[in-house]
Amino acid sequence: MRTLGLILLLCMVACATRHEPPQTQVTNPYQARAEGLARAGVDALGREQWKSAQMLFEKSLQAATLADDERLMSLGWYNLGRAYAASGDTTAARAAYLQAMRQADEVHDAVNRQRAGLALALLDERDSTEGKVAESDNLLEVPDSFPIDVHLAAARLAQLRHQSDLARHAYGRVLELVGQDRSGFIYAARAHLGLAELIRSKAALDGVTENSAWKHLNQALDLLRRAGDPRLMLQALNLATEMETDPIRRQVWLQRASAVQQALQKAHSE
Repeated sequence: MRTLGLILLLCMVACATRHEPPQTQVTNPYQARAEGLARAGVDALGREQWKSAQMLFEKSLQAATLADDERLMSLGWYNLGRAYAASGDTTAARAAYLQAMRQADEVHDAVNRQRAGLALALLDERDSTEGKVAESDNLLEVPDSFPIDVHLAAARLAQLRHQSDLARHAYGRVLELVGQDRSGFIYAARAHLGLAELIRSKAALDGVTENSAWKHLNQALDLLRRAGDPRLMLQALNLATEMETDPIRRQVWLQRASAVQQALQKAHSE
């Protein structure tokens, strides 16, 4: 009897297992399209193809709207703001960042709210009214768990606000978060450049040498040679030209910066 009962139990378990519905993953095609187009837009932005980036981000935002995904819509507006700002249309960029912030607030998306807020603060840096200063200062407090790009934006804004300690902390967090891929190398290069500028400014005030600034600058140059970012390389070469004290070496840095500048201008005219 015990054996028969065991057989019946096994049969019941087998039947129940057999009738369980299969587990399937359902992917919203509009969400997938929005994310894919956004990645393509970021790639175009990196190649300084502003019109192409804007078109891709607009299509990404449209797909996010069709998916009724407000988080993706907020990110879409933020990306559009980046494309507008890069092409020089600051009015459209400001409106896009504000819309990104509004939609992020709707879904309590603290990350994209701060991301878009920092972008807007950096855009409005020259117009330092009291309200904008207060808003920007609040944005500098970034949780450690936030993505690397938010820390980098906060570091840059803190540096522009002459809040050196906050800037150094944020750049340090960027260096802790970088990956070992092209994107990670570029983030690291930006952080090292920012630290070099901070140290150089302090050295000028204190009347001391800039050895540690050169250390960060050389690390940035090495990373950029490996990753490839001509616009950022030009920034690094210009900084080296400004920091160099030897007239002959300064001329070498200047020639290298000029060559990169001419190559970038030629690439944009083609």
